Amino acid sequence: MRWTLLLLLLLLLLLMEQSQSLAGLSQETIPLFRLTRQGPWDNHDSHATDSSCQGLPAAGATTLTLANRSLERLPSCLPHTLRILDGSHNLLRAFGGPEFGRLSELHMLTLNHNRISLLHWSNGTPAMLQELDLSHNLLVRLPPCTGSPVRHLRSLALAGNPLGALQPRTFACFPALQLLNLSCSELSHIAQEAFVQENGGPLEALEVLDLSSTHLERVESGWIRNLPQLKSLYLRKMPRLKTLERDIFKMTPNLQQLDCQESPALTSIHTEIFQDTPCLQVLLLQNCNLSSFGPWIVNSSQVLSVSLFGNPLTCSCELAWLLMDTNKTVLHRAADTMCELTSGSEDPLSGPLSLVQLSDVCRPDQRTTLLASNPPHFDHSVSAPRTQGPSIGQSTTPSAQSGGGQQNITKVPSHTTASLTHGSWMQSGTSEETPRSTTDSVTIYHPSKTLPGAANRRTQATTKALHIQPPQDEIPVVLLDDESEEDETHGQGVAPHQDVSCDYHPCKHLQTPCAELQRRFRCRCPGLSGEDTIPDPPKLQGVSEMTDTSMLIHWCAPNSVVHSYQISYLAEGKSGNQSVVDIYATARQHPLYKLSPSTTYHVCVQAANRAGLSQQQTSGWKRSCATFTTKPSSVVIFWGLCTSSGLLLVCTLVLSVCLWRQRWKSHRQYYDTDLVAFKNPARAEEVAQW
Repeated sequence: MRWTLLLLLLLLLLLMEQSQSLAGLSQETIPLFRLTRQGPWDNHDSHATDSSCQGLPAAGATTLTLANRSLERLPSCLPHTLRILDGSHNLLRAFGGPEFGRLSELHMLTLNHNRISLLHWSNGTPAMLQELDLSHNLLVRLPPCTGSPVRHLRSLALAGNPLGALQPRTFACFPALQLLNLSCSELSHIAQEAFVQENGGPLEALEVLDLSSTHLERVESGWIRNLPQLKSLYLRKMPRLKTLERDIFKMTPNLQQLDCQESPALTSIHTEIFQDTPCLQVLLLQNCNLSSFGPWIVNSSQVLSVSLFGNPLTCSCELAWLLMDTNKTVLHRAADTMCELTSGSEDPLSGPLSLVQLSDVCRPDQRTTLLASNPPHFDHSVSAPRTQGPSIGQSTTPSAQSGGGQQNITKVPSHTTASLTHGSWMQSGTSEETPRSTTDSVTIYHPSKTLPGAANRRTQATTKALHIQPPQDEIPVVLLDDESEEDETHGQGVAPHQDVSCDYHPCKHLQTPCAELQRRFRCRCPGLSGEDTIPDPPKLQGVSEMTDTSMLIHWCAPNSVVHSYQISYLAEGKSGNQSVVDIYATARQHPLYKLSPSTTYHVCVQAANRAGLSQQQTSGWKRSCATFTTKPSSVVIFWGLCTSSGLLLVCTLVLSVCLWRQRWKSHRQYYDTDLVAFKNPARAEEVAQW
């Protein structure tokens, strides 16, 4: 009986294990695509640092990836024909040496995210190297170049290193260098001769310089003058950069793009510096701390694109030049670029103005000129109450004219140089002591088109007509603003801007873009980075509707221009990465199907635009990656229950049969005992004697 129960228990365990394996095979997913296809040398278990170089490709290979292999040094027998080598995410501690020098055909070398703290430019740099990526290492200082130059190096990336300063002749070994990336470092000082060649001349080939997210406080002409061919200068997210001034671009006439966006300390730009950049085409200054941005003399046929949204601009008519001539200047997101009236202003407009409205306010107006043969006499000065509003230039200009005895009223166009800061709307007056022998010209600038909604002030100013007191033998002339009614009607047609935030939630699914809400309801939106900037990572909220083979991912939009979203997920213990691409920009949730039951997945949400994909952020409150585990398979549970029930039934039947047989056997033995007869010996003896 015991052996029977033991066999049944073993049978039950075998059936359970077989059902789970079958269910796992049925739920196995096929990846949408694999990021890399592993070759025999890409296996994590292969030891590329072994002396035998087992697993490395044969001679003749031109591309090799050794990323994320925990290498402390490169293999000793790499193919000499390599042109592209990726050694990122390893444990390398130095660059240079025999293992690099013998790769004479190497063109592109990627060594980011290592532990490199030593550089040997003159010893072991591949002769034909064109692109070198040493970003996100442990470089504290860069040694000066003293050996033979690397004449073919065109791109050098040193981003993310703890560099504190650049010493003289740091890049003298790279006469052909075109792109230099020093962003995201602790750089706070650049020597004046940091960008000079061995012969003391400037780096004439350098065209792109990225100093974003460094600790520089100013751009000095001492070192930038050695970059005469500089075309793009990136100064994004500079926490200490306060101003751009002096003649810093005097020696960089070919500058085409200046990117200073997201620099919160940048409060002042002397726009006269751009007179030395006739080739300037792109000027990105969004989300800085600028309050003004004046015009300058543009000596170029290029169209200048300017981005200023997200700055605390003060309303001033000097900003209107950005929209005056669209053939020369294009203001990016002009409707989203707002300016504020000066604090304490008594202007009836309570909210900020967009620069489109400001352009309508500050467009060139007309003036009225009065020519009189006799000096006019004013009963009172014509002026409006002093408020904080546009200060319109006005004057009473005497001019000598030949002849006399005539009065002439003319209107001539004038260009207004107004300022929406402290000032008077109109202040004008004349002297009563002007000799009669001269003809006076009284010029009055109408403030009727200065601000929409300011009709009440305009009425006060125009109803006070110029009461001229001529001699008794002449007809009095009264000047009235004949455009007041027309302008008042026009002013009423302009909808005032509402000083309220848009009903926009970055986590709402199928949310209408904030720019569209702003155009509809005249509300305010948060500042966004541009289309040419890699978007910030979305915030992964979590999952819902979790099952054994699916889950619903939720996220929040970043403060960036996003064209689409992408979800990538990887099952724990597997190498195949899966992705869902081209998710609508208005979506904030997306389901994932065909998942494996009881499996842990690493899920990341990324935003995409024209500049590329956002980075994967695994920590912080704005993390875009998280780990989730699916529920156990319902099929496995069902089959387990069925198998258990079946085995229980079988065990019950077997046990019943065994008990029945045991009872039948005991009953048969008892029946046979009743039929046994025993002779009585005493009785037998008595019968015999008788």
